[in-house]
Amino acid sequence: MEQRGHLLTLLLPDEMDAGLKKWQWETLPIEPEMHGGWRYKIINEKKTGNFQTAGERFESIKKALKDEAFDFIINAGDPDQEGELLIRIVLTELEEKLKKKLPIKRFWSNDTTEGKVLEALKSLRDDDTEPMLVNLLSAAYARQHSDYRVGMNVSRAASLKMNSRVACGRVKTPIMAIVCKRELEIINFKPSTVYGIKAAYSEGFSGQLFDAGSKEEEKDENQGLIWFDTKEEAEALLNTLQSPAKVIKYESKKTETLPPKLFKLATIQIAAGKLGYNSAKTLEIIQGLYEKGYVSYPRTDCEYISSNEDLYSLLKSAMSVPELEEYIKTITNGAIKKVRSSKKWVNDKQLQESGHSALIPTTYKPDFSSLTKEQQDIYRLICRQFTAIFLPPLVQRKTMLIADIGGHAFKSTGKTVVDEGYSKIFGTKFTDAVIPQHRAGDIIAVDGFELAEKTSTCPKRFTDADLIAVCEAPHKFLNDQRLKSLGRALKIGTPATRASIIEELIGRDKYLARRKEKKTEYIVPTDDGMHIYERLKDRKICQVDLTGEWEEKLEMIRGGQLSLSDFENDMRSDVRAMVEDIRSMGSTEVRQAAAGQAMGRSTQTARSVRTAAVPGFHIVGVCPECGGSILSGPKGYFCSNFKAKGCGVGCYKLIKGTEESVTDEEFTELLKGRHLQKKITPEGETAEVRYNLKERCIEVVSLS
Repeated sequence: MEQRGHLLTLLLPDEMDAGLKKWQWETLPIEPEMHGGWRYKIINEKKTGNFQTAGERFESIKKALKDEAFDFIINAGDPDQEGELLIRIVLTELEEKLKKKLPIKRFWSNDTTEGKVLEALKSLRDDDTEPMLVNLLSAAYARQHSDYRVGMNVSRAASLKMNSRVACGRVKTPIMAIVCKRELEIINFKPSTVYGIKAAYSEGFSGQLFDAGSKEEEKDENQGLIWFDTKEEAEALLNTLQSPAKVIKYESKKTETLPPKLFKLATIQIAAGKLGYNSAKTLEIIQGLYEKGYVSYPRTDCEYISSNEDLYSLLKSAMSVPELEEYIKTITNGAIKKVRSSKKWVNDKQLQESGHSALIPTTYKPDFSSLTKEQQDIYRLICRQFTAIFLPPLVQRKTMLIADIGGHAFKSTGKTVVDEGYSKIFGTKFTDAVIPQHRAGDIIAVDGFELAEKTSTCPKRFTDADLIAVCEAPHKFLNDQRLKSLGRALKIGTPATRASIIEELIGRDKYLARRKEKKTEYIVPTDDGMHIYERLKDRKICQVDLTGEWEEKLEMIRGGQLSLSDFENDMRSDVRAMVEDIRSMGSTEVRQAAAGQAMGRSTQTARSVRTAAVPGFHIVGVCPECGGSILSGPKGYFCSNFKAKGCGVGCYKLIKGTEESVTDEEFTELLKGRHLQKKITPEGETAEVRYNLKERCIEVVSLS
């Protein structure tokens, strides 16, 4: 079981030095090198079942090394950076306690097929001298020390500045910041509409005004379309257009789309999110399946499998999922050979660079009916993704036609399915858009012209799956665009830690919360989370760039271009600067003026803003009368200035005279004076509703 692989953790500051127990500016920044160095302690955990605790396992290893004679020790940790670290810190600790040097050989393989295991055992590496392993261990120490250094110092600095406990970290704070920033985007969102022009052709398809000079016409059917900021501008051109249209370009070609990659932890967490499972729950379910031997290692960041895998046996296991049987029976030997030769799924070189293989079923076939509903859902996802790679590609015919109408270009795009291929196993639905065959010079009659409208949509809150996707590819949240060059190496956190960090932000820290809207559960900032974000949003700790800068340097350590000592010196300087930056901020408490400023308003009194932090209430918008925060509670809405200024804006969530209520998003729209269509009876009868500011209620304007 993965969590039982961790035996040691770094000492807390006050465990290194009792003088650090009190949080004060005078002791910052804390530098472990000045307090006895980086030291570890055994993880304190409760005894569960027949599993040994970390202490018991540490002592059993110590006793074996003390009492037995060994030529060398085999380090068979995960073949990656963290796997190297977890084993080596235990062995280093034992060296100090036993006062003897332990020769270490490295077993390096994430391919657990028998042949590859034997091959790795025959070619053990020297863990102390081989440059790749030495550099990898240095990078692992660098990452661990830096996370500790930043977390301990920035948390204390922020807490001292805000006069309240504030937990910060390289991974958790950017995640919190991304959620808070999105919330502000939603609150401050103002929709805008642009206008295009469509030509309706007599042959039953349409074209839209298009920039003929666009070089993106083939990449995206919507690229190059022309939109006007006002309806008047679009109508002015529309009124000058006349039939017919002359074809100036026509292309029609078949395209093949291969099945998707195999799952890694992040991508199955995203897929499971669509079934209603949050990232932590998904990992818990996969862990349970793993412990039963039904699936491969859960916490993987790899999408490839070994060329030595017994694909036939794995497919037999997948056949235990009833609905997959019909697909697996159609898979030929040729299809299996084709997969084995494809670098998209079977890639020994990529596998060698990862700690584990892709998430797939094992050769141990379960009794599907004996699994719980949750286990069935997740096992089905894993087996379906695996089965799909053996199925034919999706074949479509894509057509593009560009016509000239009065000197203006209009583009039409079509797509039809030739062969559903693998997409059938995912239940994908297609709507064909047919463009008749033409050639350059053809004349097409135009029945008429009409305006096309495109209105910007309000950003959506993040689900668990959305946040995992952001952590996998956070590039659009960078300030320094140069860091985009890191490509897939730029990530927030690791697959093994993200879910627990999100849960920590929600459970222990209470900076984020889950809110269910209809059938979807979103992650939103709490009042405290928003306050902290407002104070720290311009600080480095909130930025994705910090992770990017670290990854650049860690890669240099792994490549031998940067030493661990030089990296540590850089980090000491960076942390000193981060602490001083926070220390020089304007003084504020967590629950004071930040909430008002977060919504773009003037500073409010501490008393009025504390109302926003009442358990069960959260900010949903801006008061139209006093500029305070509109708070949502279990039954209704009210203004944060109701005590300080006597502001009475608010109401019950129920629509007056009905048993139906509005959502927070709908009430935010109603506050802006807009009318909404809402269901008002269990039978589905709808009505137009509004917020009556004078009567303080949501009322029916008219029945639909």
